[in-house]
Amino acid sequence: MKALLDFIPLIAFFVTARQSGILAAAGALLIATVVVYAIHFIRQKGKFDKQQWVVLILTILFCGGTLLLRDDIYLRWKSPIINGVFALTLLVSAAINKPLMQLAMKEVFSLTMSGWKKLTVAWALFFVLMAVLHYITAFMMSDEAWVNFKTYGWIPIMLVFVIAQFAVLKKHLNPALKNKSAE
Repeated sequence: MKALLDFIPLIAFFVTARQSGILAAAGALLIATVVVYAIHFIRQKGKFDKQQWVVLILTILFCGGTLLLRDDIYLRWKSPIINGVFALTLLVSAAINKPLMQLAMKEVFSLTMSGWKKLTVAWALFFVLMAVLHYITAFMMSDEAWVNFKTYGWIPIMLVFVIAQFAVLKKHLNPALKNKSAE
């Protein structure tokens, strides 16, 4: 349910950009994000995780800046910066021996500390790639290419990365999950 809700702002952005332009799409993205995060806040009993706070605050700042100053440059910076923040956070967590991917996926995989650090660095590099791709589409390509990539272009890249990750790590699946899938 959470993942489906998180697509609503993207859909609002895409539809509005096509019909009314990027400035209107920034407003639609802002409103949809605030509504979706209000629903998350209620469902999560008044709490957000750090990732949710980063996305919400940066969406408000960048969409708000875009609307207040009537310049889409601020919205164009949103995705490269969010991906960059995620990449930097993951790299720091691996460097200080507290790999965040261990917290996120300890129920799924059974890895050594070295394995968790490698997985965390792999995700950090994925977010670096996404930041670069978002930057290229936002600042070096047409508005249409940028809107398309921002809305759905990154999804196949994410799916390939996640599928490859599971293919590489399938032998490290948590034994409890292996037993459930065998039943």
